[in-house]
Amino acid sequence: MATRMRHGNRLVTSIVNTADDRLQPGIDPTGGAPRHVKPVVAVGLLLLGLMAAALTFVRLPYFIFRPGTVNALSERIVVFKGESFPASGEVYFTTVQQDSTVNGWEYLWATVDDSSLVVNQEDVLGERSRDENREFNIELMRVSKSTAEAVALRHLGLDPFVATGVGMATVHDPAAEYLTTDDVIVAIDGIATMHVEELVALVKGRSPGDEIEILVEDLDGDNLRTVVVELAAREDDPTVGFLGIGPQTRWEDVDDLPVDVGIRTDKVGGNSAGLALTLAILEVLTPGELTAGLRVATTGTIDIDGVVGPIGGIRQKVFAARQAGIDLFLVPEHEASDARDVAGDLRVEGVGNLEDALAVLAELGGNANTLALPSASG
Repeated sequence: MATRMRHGNRLVTSIVNTADDRLQPGIDPTGGAPRHVKPVVAVGLLLLGLMAAALTFVRLPYFIFRPGTVNALSERIVVFKGESFPASGEVYFTTVQQDSTVNGWEYLWATVDDSSLVVNQEDVLGERSRDENREFNIELMRVSKSTAEAVALRHLGLDPFVATGVGMATVHDPAAEYLTTDDVIVAIDGIATMHVEELVALVKGRSPGDEIEILVEDLDGDNLRTVVVELAAREDDPTVGFLGIGPQTRWEDVDDLPVDVGIRTDKVGGNSAGLALTLAILEVLTPGELTAGLRVATTGTIDIDGVVGPIGGIRQKVFAARQAGIDLFLVPEHEASDARDVAGDLRVEGVGNLEDALAVLAELGGNANTLALPSASG
């Protein structure tokens, strides 16, 4: 404790140590901080600074997918030949935002953000470089547009492609002695063979050792020739004849259709807009209201038979559709449950093919059951 004593005119303060009032080691009697605290704080601040720098500047091998854009399609459908019809409703395709340079802060935030998806870089790129992956996705979109056009026109009674034979992606024995991937089969045993299904039907049921006569032309449709191939035995079933080819139907464009359409997608890549593109073409080419005046977003691939396939980033696309005020979101049926988990008040319907999607729209008041081109409707 401190006592104050007066010596003459001077006031002297002395420090008296007691058991309860001792100076603790390292305590500055002037009231300052412990002597060993400042170096510890400095080291801690340095470590925090290094950690912050690492999280900011170190790039991690991940992609982050976030909600992207919701894009109206009617203005992107270009009708080169035939009539087009405006509608009060609209079909939209959805995208995801892809971040391919991810730092530590972004990674940490994405792991706790419900609207973000973290994916290993290898799972996205595979063996492709980033540039190759961009080109790959642009090619997917090109094929998706072509397929969507074909599906829409077929639904309207037109077929923009005609089968002209069966090409071969691979050729093995016994066919390898006579055929190459530059050949196209146009007949077997004198029967025209324009589709893979027709070829399979003609070869099915043949036995090993049977001979088949094959009429072949080159890819340009020239240089007809006939070859005779003796079937081998299948490895998985030696009682069944085996030709040894990987067949694929050769399709050629039909030039004299009454309508011709194109789609502007700019630099958007991927094939998940297939269903949306198909519905948008149907909406633009036919009078009436396919969407019943609603704002309908969709996602899902589509194949030549109208089957809707799964896509990536379903949750991110749902978030984007919610933010855009969409009335109805059509998604691949196998992803409908995941979509509904984050849909809130947004109506989500799962569809397995084009007919399912049209049935949903018809139920909501659209004219999906009576779609027809003007010339066909009278």
